[in-house]
Amino acid sequence: MPITRILFAVSKKLLNIGMIVTLVVGLFFAITPINKAFALSYDGSNPVSTGRANDAVTKSYSYIRDSSGNIYGKVYLKWSERCKTSWGKINLYHAAPYDNGAYYANAVVYSYTSSGTYRTRYTCGSSGGNGAIMKGQTSCYTAQVYNGAGYIAKAKGYINWGIASGTTGWY
Repeated sequence: MPITRILFAVSKKLLNIGMIVTLVVGLFFAITPINKAFALSYDGSNPVSTGRANDAVTKSYSYIRDSSGNIYGKVYLKWSERCKTSWGKINLYHAAPYDNGAYYANAVVYSYTSSGTYRTRYTCGSSGGNGAIMKGQTSCYTAQVYNGAGYIAKAKGYINWGIASGTTGWY
């Protein structure tokens, strides 16, 4: 058998082995869960500009009510399956009647580890949120927190000056 034929057969086998190794490595990275450090980089990002608001579901909500039982709106804990992020959102039933030189209403999302250790929080006024509710407005949302395996989140909505509040359940 000529040497060129032998070299051709060996190189063909090596090429096939290389393609198989590439396929296996590619599949490994395709099914490996999201890298935690990368996932935490979603903290503080905007759910609308990242596109997460488009696939979001509500995991929990609570009414925003005062001590007399009057209901002003709802606070939601929103969640995106795609990026494993959560954020808080408020919808008031009526436009804010005043703001006294500060915001009228706000939401905050809290992030904890599954073992209960506080991690971080963001409000509507934080970078990544769309700003607290001022006179004439009815809604706001917070920046996102990573909420995948090992983390839990909840949201709180409140009207400033202690008028009314509501807190969602954990998810």
